Amino acid sequence: MSPSEARAQAAGSKPPLRFVGIFHSAGVVPNQWFPTTEGANYALPASLSPLEPVKGDVLVLSGLRLGSWDYYERTHEGGFWMMLTASEKIVAGSTDSIDQVIANATASQVRVPSLTLSVENNGYYDPGYRDSNGDGFIDPKTSSYDDTQDHCTGADHCMATFARGQRLPNVYNPRVIFNRLFGSLTQEGPTEQERRIWNYRRSVLDRVTSQAKALQGRLGRADQLRLDEYMSGIRTIEQAIQRAEQGTPVPACTPGAQPVGIPMDRTAYANLMCDLIVKAFECDATRVATLMLGMCVSPMTFSVNGRTFSHHGDASHHGNDPVKLAAKVEIDKWQVSRLTHLVQRLKAVREGTGSLLDNTAVFYSSDISHSDWHNHYDMPVILAGGAGGAFRPGRHLRAKDKRCGDVLLSILQAFGIPRGNFGPLAQAPLSGLA
Repeated sequence: MSPSEARAQAAGSKPPLRFVGIFHSAGVVPNQWFPTTEGANYALPASLSPLEPVKGDVLVLSGLRLGSWDYYERTHEGGFWMMLTASEKIVAGSTDSIDQVIANATASQVRVPSLTLSVENNGYYDPGYRDSNGDGFIDPKTSSYDDTQDHCTGADHCMATFARGQRLPNVYNPRVIFNRLFGSLTQEGPTEQERRIWNYRRSVLDRVTSQAKALQGRLGRADQLRLDEYMSGIRTIEQAIQRAEQGTPVPACTPGAQPVGIPMDRTAYANLMCDLIVKAFECDATRVATLMLGMCVSPMTFSVNGRTFSHHGDASHHGNDPVKLAAKVEIDKWQVSRLTHLVQRLKAVREGTGSLLDNTAVFYSSDISHSDWHNHYDMPVILAGGAGGAFRPGRHLRAKDKRCGDVLLSILQAFGIPRGNFGPLAQAPLSGLA
């Protein structure tokens, strides 16, 4: 029995639901992506061909648009911001992305409220990355950035996850992620070193909280708002420390070996991130994760038919050049293959009378639709998993002129979470998903 099943059984309830948001960058080649027929008996176009092994586990959606027709039209960043927020503007102190809405509702039941993961930072394969000892892993603390730290260097570098209008940083190093998820679960309780770290962090937080309270009465409205956001972050850290201290070994959960670091091979790296998400869900260490397969203006390079192409500069802006078009399709197939890997791993974990996939909602989308046009209509969206029976996968569903935010509302509805102030662009839960 998995940890999540044990908790659900003790509470006399069903297994918990999980959410994954995956960003695939730079849009698609529409006539190689969207199926031509609706329903269950549709043929997978070239870009979606890697879905064949999991075709019965996914819903391919077409016709969706991000928001109003003109706001932030033709920009990567605008679409990126809207993907998980269903909001055209990020409002300080207010805007939450769907992952954080769900994380807030489940944080008290897990060790880590949410994961924000990425496999690319500033190009990933830039000259600063080396594998000096030939072990297949990038040297730690590269010249580009310290990969042991959460990181964000620009609007298009970090997953568009927002907590009260504050962007959350990405985590890149699988070893760091593993330790954050399973640090004390792999031993007989917390180590003495972990306890010393927690005590130190608490002493710093106590000092910061005291100083912040002393400031409150002397600040104007705008500064008060910023301080409130800051204090909210402090409270989140305090809660994380408390959960870590309370963490105890779970016999049914075996996290496995700690990753060495960041694999040099791009596919191995992305698959490892997916595997960490699955293991975190299986062990009920978290129920929410997001993953960037590339920045929205990605300089990551791919080798296709003996030539090297920059994803954004060469392949996505193909200008109908047949060679570049073919490269873009191959890159999209690589990204879709990572979704297939995640779905297969989720499906392999048994939970109750079904699988982990049956109790998960995976939302896979991009910042734009047509890679060379930058439009925000007919967005390339895939929904995977059953979300506890809320969704009926195995189909292509046309949802012309409905909004991506409507899909997000459907996910919140599956989780039993009220909409609240989430997603001003969303209209209503999307019909036809069940």
